[in-house]
Amino acid sequence: MATLRAGAVRQLSQQRFFVSQAADVGAVRRAVSGYAGQLQADQEVADRAALAATELASNLLQHALPGGWILARPLPPESVEILAVDHGPGIRDVAAALSGGSPRPGGSPQPGGLGCGLAATVRVSSEFGIDTCPGRGTTVLAVVTSAAAARAARRSPQPTRCWAGVSVGLDKACGDGWAVAETGSASTVAVVDGLGHGVNASLAADAALAVLADDPADLDGYLARANAAMRDTRGAAVMVCRLEPDHGEMRCLSVGNVSGSILCQSGPHAIVATRGAVGSESVPPRARITCYPWPPGAVLALWTDGLASHIDLARYAGLCTRDPAIAAAALHRDYSTERDDSTVVVVRNGASP
Repeated sequence: MATLRAGAVRQLSQQRFFVSQAADVGAVRRAVSGYAGQLQADQEVADRAALAATELASNLLQHALPGGWILARPLPPESVEILAVDHGPGIRDVAAALSGGSPRPGGSPQPGGLGCGLAATVRVSSEFGIDTCPGRGTTVLAVVTSAAAARAARRSPQPTRCWAGVSVGLDKACGDGWAVAETGSASTVAVVDGLGHGVNASLAADAALAVLADDPADLDGYLARANAAMRDTRGAAVMVCRLEPDHGEMRCLSVGNVSGSILCQSGPHAIVATRGAVGSESVPPRARITCYPWPPGAVLALWTDGLASHIDLARYAGLCTRDPAIAAAALHRDYSTERDDSTVVVVRNGASP
């Protein structure tokens, strides 16, 4: 997991907890409660996050045979993000589950339950989302923050978030990194795959994303600046996209094995990449900036080679209308090879037509 530090643009990676026995539920609860301490948040956040994690992990154990996993991370400044992911049978009656119904055999809840499970998770979450479908499994998102922060958010509602990602490392230090930098109505999204995995790969990702933070709008100069900054590292594959919804355009720079695809009304558009690696030679690779449509409602997915090289975004058109964290977790579930660090980032153009 990347380190917590002020001003960092790199997003924290998730820790994955497989849930297949009762002891796994306790391990998830303790780890998630500890994230509040990393954030120096109050005990209330720790208690609420621990409750959400316990309920979601228990649900996986009881209803998602052969089990699933929790993806969790601290979310500065004072939140904890929890994703429960499974290949289980899906939930037939979501409304009953969210109201606290107890499950019937086969995964269909009945009214009049104890208010545990998903209902308890909803109560302690400032943000909650779910995607479930028979034969596809279930993905649940819970973001837990302090009651004071939740009240402040209700007083000054923020726009629905349009980007999120899942990044899971083979080692404690994830060699993949990603970041989104917003500048006015435009934004820049980057996904970096440090060569290899572990600490040294993570240092390469840090260097690439620190350069992005220096000047997110400078896509034309990014490659030369990143190559110079990464010469003392092992290098990385990099994809950087500058999204300009006011102009309906996206400009992309891609070197190495990071893949990307855009889904919009005109259909899917694969992003063209240049072979090579940034930082491996004194002269940066020759890579051309390419332009793609970025109309309202379009969805962009970027992913490292820890996932399959081809993702059929059109198959996930409905899923991509949900919170991007749910979409990213589901894509990670369905396409991860489990042989390398793996990252997928989903961005949606939330501009009005």
